[in-house]
Amino acid sequence: GEKIGIVGKVGSGKTTLMNLLLKLYPIPNGKITIGGTDINEIPLAVLRKSICYITQDPFLFSSTLKDNISLFRDEYEEKEILESTKSAMINDDICKMNQGIYTVIGERGVDLSGGQKQRIMISRAFLQKSNIVIFDDTFCALDNRTEEALLKNIKQLTKGKTCIIISNRISDIKDADKIIVLDEGRIVGKGTHKELLKNCDVYKQIAL
Repeated sequence: GEKIGIVGKVGSGKTTLMNLLLKLYPIPNGKITIGGTDINEIPLAVLRKSICYITQDPFLFSSTLKDNISLFRDEYEEKEILESTKSAMINDDICKMNQGIYTVIGERGVDLSGGQKQRIMISRAFLQKSNIVIFDDTFCALDNRTEEALLKNIKQLTKGKTCIIISNRISDIKDADKIIVLDEGRIVGKGTHKELLKNCDVYKQIAL
């Protein structure tokens, strides 16, 4: 139920840590638990359905925006999908397109700007009902005003859920309940923004 910020220099292990949570690598027993249960005791399908992972490299299919947001699942109604686009600050852009959410985009979203692609990806987080939501350097292509508004919406989305935000920008994670600082694969700091500014040299280097 906490909002966790993870920060560190390039190559410090941030994305590797998230890949471990998704069991993309073998994990020894007793190393990672979710809700008190060893990750190896959780069926893979259940684990991955419980986690919504928005990556730093937006992957989009050559299909409609609707399919890209719902990931081709029929369980979502059009109204729900549109609401998710509003929360992700992309609805205005979609409304300007000739066919709205039924607009077909090219492979990997070649027709869209970097910020549009990221917000399409973020729409998935607002649509899915996952208990753990991970944003991995997701906001880098957004302008400051859009990012600020989006972070407020994400705060509402993740009430009662675990939210992990990975970023190299302090503005993305400074309001987190807890911030973890990584350096060369190790945790070198843990605490709030104010606490880390006082006692973690690596965090101070990133922040200043």
